[in-house]
Amino acid sequence: MGYSNYGVEVPTTYPYWENTAIWDAYHAACYAAAGFRDELLPYLPGSSLYRLLAITDSNLAKLARDQTAELRAGTWTREQACAFFGGYVLRIDNAAVFFPQCCGQLSDIAYWEGLAAGVASYYEGHPAPGLSFATDTVQLDFSEGEFDEAFQPPPPVLSVKISRSALQLAIKQANLELQQFAQRLRRLNETESVGVSAIDELLIWEDEKPG
Repeated sequence: MGYSNYGVEVPTTYPYWENTAIWDAYHAACYAAAGFRDELLPYLPGSSLYRLLAITDSNLAKLARDQTAELRAGTWTREQACAFFGGYVLRIDNAAVFFPQCCGQLSDIAYWEGLAAGVASYYEGHPAPGLSFATDTVQLDFSEGEFDEAFQPPPPVLSVKISRSALQLAIKQANLELQQFAQRLRRLNETESVGVSAIDELLIWEDEKPG
């Protein structure tokens, strides 16, 4: 979620993952100024990443309206609109290894599905890890050159090798949560009169939902 520039002074203490209280207070003030009714608890302290199923209906309805404002006003076509920003956290042995990067979206589930299938698919966010494939695994390389954009927060390891079958199971669970989230979006689209056709397909899959 990216809400700023609401008259709230931006902290000058970085990085956010080492100064969590300051950044949590900043985000909370921005959300209140933007008109969110309910508290938002970050997945990672200091960040603006939130679990889908922990977002209240009131907050989700506002998110849906804000994300589709230009589309509903007629100033954007549907092709110019995009999915919710965010993405997926790669966890290995109950430890977070890779977080969604700048410009990542919920539609990046297609990226992970590609990796599980042994395909180097496009990642919406940046930076993106280097990839290499073996018969049953995919390796993600987080090493950075002198002039490369840094991963935020920095991964705890320079590379990680993942079983493709394990990744497929994780994707299956993620897709179950996405289906629940899609049901909520469709319901709120009606009850809150958001008025966007197939709103879940746009805001989750950017109209490229698998058949």
